[in-house]
Amino acid sequence: MPLAIKILFAFAYDLLLLCAIWVAGALPFVIWQGEDFQRNPYALVGFQAYLIGLTYLYLTYFWTQNGQTPGLRVWRLALVRNDHYLMPRYQANLRFLAGILLFWIGWIGLFTPMKRTLQDHLSGTRILPLSAINPEN
Repeated sequence: MPLAIKILFAFAYDLLLLCAIWVAGALPFVIWQGEDFQRNPYALVGFQAYLIGLTYLYLTYFWTQNGQTPGLRVWRLALVRNDHYLMPRYQANLRFLAGILLFWIGWIGLFTPMKRTLQDHLSGTRILPLSAINPEN
């Protein structure tokens, strides 16, 4: 299977897990704000920032700990620096910020010969099969 397709499937898998996290994470916020919180624009902005924060914690934790979100792990892929080492926190922050700002156009790079998203180019990272990182896998 082509690498770009595996990356997209890994993204879909992680998105499903994130949806579950968002639903579970939304419960305390909705209970705290009450059932009419959607009428308060400040509460809505706060809620969106809260969900982005949950997403940030989920992604950057896995990226910096072992380079694999659950979706990447299922597809035997890893997110690493260009030198094949795990990325530090500042690089994960840069990749997350670039991913948010360039979400719709960032994925176009997957279908180029380099198979790297725009956020990968900007943060100096890449998604590779585990066999390319550790030949014994």
